[in-house]
Amino acid sequence: MFETSKSFLVIRICTILFIVIGIVLFLGSRHIGLVFLGAACVLWLIGEVLENGKKHLIEVLKSGFKTIRLPLAGIFLAFFIGGIFLLITGYQPLKSFGAMIYGGLVKNWHVSILNAVPLIFTALSITIAFKGGLFNIGAEGQYYVGTMAATWLGIRFDLPSLVAIPLIFIIAGGCGAAYNAIPAILKVKTGAHEVVTTMMFAYIARTISSLFIRFNGGDPTLSAHAYITDSISESTWLPTFKSFLPQANYRLHIGILIAVITALAVHHILHRTRLGFEIRAVGLNSFAARTQGIAVGRIILITMLLAGLLAAFAGVTQVLGLDHKMFENINAGYGWNGIAVALLAGTSSIAVVFCALFWGALDAGGQYMSRTLQTPTSIVEIVKGLILFLILARYLFRYFRRKA
Repeated sequence: MFETSKSFLVIRICTILFIVIGIVLFLGSRHIGLVFLGAACVLWLIGEVLENGKKHLIEVLKSGFKTIRLPLAGIFLAFFIGGIFLLITGYQPLKSFGAMIYGGLVKNWHVSILNAVPLIFTALSITIAFKGGLFNIGAEGQYYVGTMAATWLGIRFDLPSLVAIPLIFIIAGGCGAAYNAIPAILKVKTGAHEVVTTMMFAYIARTISSLFIRFNGGDPTLSAHAYITDSISESTWLPTFKSFLPQANYRLHIGILIAVITALAVHHILHRTRLGFEIRAVGLNSFAARTQGIAVGRIILITMLLAGLLAAFAGVTQVLGLDHKMFENINAGYGWNGIAVALLAGTSSIAVVFCALFWGALDAGGQYMSRTLQTPTSIVEIVKGLILFLILARYLFRYFRRKA
C-alpha cells in the first residue's frame, strides 16, 4: 500500500495527464475530451480526500464557492447593464448576447482558446505578484520584451524544433525576468513603488519594440500595420493540433497546454513549497515575515523575476504559436487585460485558466455577434469595463469594511 503522500503524487500526475489528454481530444472529439476532463476532476477530488481528508475538501469547495459567487454576480450584473445600453440604442439584448455566447463557446471556440493563451500567462504574472504583495502593472512591457526576444531568436535560429523551442522559451523568459529585475531592485533598494516603475518600463519596452521591428527586416508595404519583421524560422513554430488531429483548427497550437501546465506549476509553487509560503507570508505582512527570519528583499526580487518570466512567456507563445513575426502599431493589451483576468480569478492560479478562456470568449463572441447581427463590438468593451468596475468595487468594499 502506498503512503498517502505517494498516492497523492501519483493521482496528481494522472490528473495533469488527463487534463492534457482531455484538451487534446476535445479538439477532435468533444464528447471523449469531456469524459477525460471529467475524469480529471474526479481524480482531483480523490487526491484532496487522500491528502487532507473529506472535511478539508468540503471546506475547500465552500471556500471556492465563496470566491466565485461575487465575480459571477458581477458578470451577470454587467451583462444586465450592457443589455440596457443595447436596448436604449435600438439593439436586441437577448439576441445579441445569445450570438455572443454562441460565437465564443461554439462557433469560434478555437479563437477563444487562442485569445486565452497569452492572457493566462500575463494573468499568472499578475497573480504571483499579488500573492507577494506587489502590483506588476507593467506586465505589458515584459510581454513586449518576450515578444522581441522570441522574434530575434526565431529569425536567427536554424536548429531542430525540439532544441529551438525550449531554448527560446528559456532565453526569452530570462529576458523578461531580467527586465523586471530593474523595478524589483529599485523597490528593494530605494522603496520606489512598483506600480510607477513597471508602468514606466512598459512604455519604454513599447518604444523599443518599434525600433526593434524597423531594424529587423520590416517592409511597410507588406502590411497594413506599418512595419513588420521578417518571419521566424518554421523550425521554431509551436506544433499545431492539426498535425495529429485533422479535425482541429489549423491555427490551434500547443501553447494552451503549456499555459495550463504553467498554471498548475504556479499553484504548486505557491501552495506546496517553502518559496511559495514565503511569498504569501511577505504578501500578507512583510513586517511579520521579517520578524520570522524571511529575507523580504530577496522574496520581492524572486517574485518580480517570476512575474517577468511569466509575462514574457505570453509574448513567446504569441510569436511562436500564432503570429510568427512582430507587427508595429498593434496594441496587444495582453498585459492590461491580464490584470482584469487576475482580479476576476480572485488571484487564484487555477481559476486564471477559466477566467482567461471566458475573457477570450468575450472577444471571439463579440466578433461573431458583430458579423452576424451588426451589433457594435464596443458593447463587449462596455461589459468588460463593467465587470472590472464591479470586481474593484468588491475590493473597495472589503477595504472600507476593514477600516471601519
